[in-house]
Amino acid sequence: MRGILRSPVYAGNLAGYKRIAANMKSKKRPSKLPEEWEVIPDTHEEIVTQEEFDTVQQLMTSRRREQNAGGFENIFAGVIKCADCGYALRAMNANRRKRPDVIDCVQYSCNNYARYGNVMCTAHSIEARDLFNAVLADINRFADMAVNDERALRAIEKRLTETDQSKAKAMEKEQKKLNKRLAELDRLFSSLYEDKVMERITERNFEMMSGKYQKEQLEIEARLREVTETLNESYEKSQGIRDFLSLIRNYQGLKELDATVVNALIDKIFVSEREKSADGTVRQEIKIYYKFIGFVGELHITPTKRWTALPAKHCTVCGVEYVPGSAISKYCPICAKKVQREKSNESRRRSRTRDRQVCIELSAKNDRLT
Repeated sequence: MRGILRSPVYAGNLAGYKRIAANMKSKKRPSKLPEEWEVIPDTHEEIVTQEEFDTVQQLMTSRRREQNAGGFENIFAGVIKCADCGYALRAMNANRRKRPDVIDCVQYSCNNYARYGNVMCTAHSIEARDLFNAVLADINRFADMAVNDERALRAIEKRLTETDQSKAKAMEKEQKKLNKRLAELDRLFSSLYEDKVMERITERNFEMMSGKYQKEQLEIEARLREVTETLNESYEKSQGIRDFLSLIRNYQGLKELDATVVNALIDKIFVSEREKSADGTVRQEIKIYYKFIGFVGELHITPTKRWTALPAKHCTVCGVEYVPGSAISKYCPICAKKVQREKSNESRRRSRTRDRQVCIELSAKNDRLT
């Protein structure tokens, strides 16, 4: 059923190159993402309209599942992607001991890596808590900016539209020039035809000049279509920024994220692999593509170490407060070393005592035999 819903054949299109070609290193041919297929449109009669097909694809991409057995609701399902291979990042148990909050027991990892290993991609792991906090903070940043900080807002608008506006002005100027030239060609055609009828020019000259004008006319019309499409895209982007700002204002002071908020504001999220710098610090890049405006700027986070999600405890030996490395930890790091050393010494003592007892028993046995 899923294959039928994904197939563009039912919308009147032909799809090919659905798998990666085999090579010398590997004979495997993993499937490509549907958006990577080569699609030839309008090859046969459609069963469903293109609009209906696109709607189904959007619903499948942003699908939501019920809570898993641990109670974790994956609000980013269908939205979070690997920045390198484009595959979805799936929520998975982080194989750690029980945490107070279920979100601290979950991390996201590249599905391509999970299926095929590091031959195809890398893990791109990110803690669910880190992702949640980063997205929530970014939404609140834009919401506060839309309501309170007009200067920062204008700076973002300028950054998003500056290139488009300068390009749009040049395009508008070219559009006027092209329309003017088309009008001139129409007049030239009319004058040329009149000259032919009045026999002021020969048939040969008429054919030569009319062919030249017609070729120029076709080139101008093709270029005019390109310019018009580009201008329409620029106008849509400017309108999209206004729509996004009008939408994001409603989320000022947001405290919790859910699937409804994520779907309303975000198209997709790309997560990069962790990078370790020379000083030993680790950081990870997240790119959020918002509705109407797309990508604004990347986020750089410091990934949380797994043990930091546990609450502080008091050492059962010295009473000092410390952050445990696991839920069963009982001692602070200093006392843990002491306890471990004492247990090791006690183990060695028991081993020596056991060896001496064996030697005594063997000696007594030998005495009895002699």
